[in-house]
Amino acid sequence: MWFILNGISCSCIRAFLPPRSVKNSLLCGLLLGTSMATSAQEPVKQAIDAAAAANAEAAQSQQRVDALATDTQSMIEEYRKVVAQTEDLKAYNDQVERMLGTQKNELAALAQQARPNAVTPERLLPLLRKMVETLEQFVQLDAPFLAEERANRVKDLKQLVDLPDVSLSEKYRRIMEAYQVEAEYGRTIEAYVGELPAAEGTDGKGRTVNFLRVGRMTLLYATLDGGESGYWDAASKSYKSLPAEFNREIEHGLQIARKEAAPDLLKVPLPAPEVVK
Repeated sequence: MWFILNGISCSCIRAFLPPRSVKNSLLCGLLLGTSMATSAQEPVKQAIDAAAAANAEAAQSQQRVDALATDTQSMIEEYRKVVAQTEDLKAYNDQVERMLGTQKNELAALAQQARPNAVTPERLLPLLRKMVETLEQFVQLDAPFLAEERANRVKDLKQLVDLPDVSLSEKYRRIMEAYQVEAEYGRTIEAYVGELPAAEGTDGKGRTVNFLRVGRMTLLYATLDGGESGYWDAASKSYKSLPAEFNREIEHGLQIARKEAAPDLLKVPLPAPEVVK
């Protein structure tokens, strides 16, 4: 009966039911329609909720995809930088390897060239002794300025060459320093106090005088009171007196050498140039 009611209209219901039952039947029909409407809306609500949940899940998935895409792009950029740096370092290393190879070849060539001329202690020690002997002869033949100081320097070098605990490089350095000192004498002017040899003094006694060295051109002296002056005569290997007119010039030269006066022209005797044949 309820199945039939669900498919027919109210007029049909009146035809089949007694009049008293019409009202009750209509009420039942309304209740049945309401129940059916509620039952029909439930799947729709479930579908809407499912769609909303799917959309929310899709949004979260999209956010995760975007984050992964950002991380992936950053990693790609970092990878490109590392690749570029690696290529630069490889190119630099290749160039360094080529340079090292060239230098090794040059060192090998130099070693090969130097091998026949290698300086050994057996060859160097006689050379150093010869250098000291030459310096000693030079000092003895030179003007006798700072004679004691220069002689002691040569003496120390002769002892140094024979010391076994001093390296060859140190011996060579000390000898070259002595040569440099002797070379500087030819370019400087100097005043110092020294002893005039006894043979040149009065009554056979030596005297303390002021010496003036002008390079290696001339060696002059003046007594402490300035009353006498003279010069070293290389030809006779002795000191010679000068006329009194040179006393003032030599005194002025001593002041210049001591930096007590400004540089100036001096009138002093010089040896005549030797003619080389």
